[in-house]
Amino acid sequence: MAIKSLVIHRITRWQDDQPAELKLRDELLTVTADYESLLSQEKKLFNGKPGKKYGRFSDDVGESPFSSWLTETLDGKMSFLSFSQKATETFKQHLDEQPITLDGYLMFVLDSRADGDVFYLLFLETASGMELSGSLELETVDYLNTSKLDMAARIELSDWQGDSPTDDYFVLAVSRSAAKSGDVFAKTLGYQNSIDTEKETETLLETLEKYTNKVESKDATQYRKKAYDFCVEQQQMGEPVQIEQLSNYLDENEPQRFASFAREEKALNSETEFRPDNRKLKHLVRFTGKGNGMSLSFSSDLIQSSVHYNPSNDTLTITEIPKSLKAQLAKFIDKGDE
Repeated sequence: MAIKSLVIHRITRWQDDQPAELKLRDELLTVTADYESLLSQEKKLFNGKPGKKYGRFSDDVGESPFSSWLTETLDGKMSFLSFSQKATETFKQHLDEQPITLDGYLMFVLDSRADGDVFYLLFLETASGMELSGSLELETVDYLNTSKLDMAARIELSDWQGDSPTDDYFVLAVSRSAAKSGDVFAKTLGYQNSIDTEKETETLLETLEKYTNKVESKDATQYRKKAYDFCVEQQQMGEPVQIEQLSNYLDENEPQRFASFAREEKALNSETEFRPDNRKLKHLVRFTGKGNGMSLSFSSDLIQSSVHYNPSNDTLTITEIPKSLKAQLAKFIDKGDE
């Protein structure tokens, strides 16, 4: 893997009633090991982000010219620098139409991989810290926050420009805290959603639930955990979940068992790739609930061991209470007895 083209521009808007300010580079960056390391960290963040959306470019090129600019760039008709400047200026135009403030850097990357080139657009932000200067005086410094990635996009160029473009070559990641600026980001790129990850996740969960209901309770818990671990591992690698692979992972002795069950249920096509939302997949391994002044969350393997549910009288009995909770309860009761 190697970066083929790289440039970073800055965009700042401190007041939402004032236009954003741009600081555009006038030449591409020279790729060094530090930039490669930065991209590697950002890709890990990107792959691990929950709630990513999968889609394609909008067909309305007039409204969203980003895809046509990228095409011209890849064809050598436009420089990567000009392309990045046009896109950044368009982002500013859309941003100025909304009451949004932000400060960060747009990192444009053309990355070369063994299985094809990939384009990344990453919004980098800074954080403040303290350091001691050479004269041993305390100073405030700003540094890139490599643990946060609120807006990012990845475009699999071979999947997009191949003879049979897929429906998930465009991957968009936007944090909930950046929903408004994320809409501007998506509009700038001309993103169009084409895969309902929530629906796919629900279908997968329902199929797994039916499947595990047919096996012993101990095995069911193990299958749920293995399914969750497999899906999370695929997400961290940026890869989709294939039913055949999942089936093999769930039961090495009978690798086709789950895949056959899915086909019989007519819920999942074993040849189809899925992009499940791992936030929803947590229901495979955890039970959670909130309401009536109460919030509960516990591992599913505790059911009928230290957590007992009686559906006939709708009660939940918890044994082996966590030490921290036990201490709080004891302290509260002691105060009530005074």
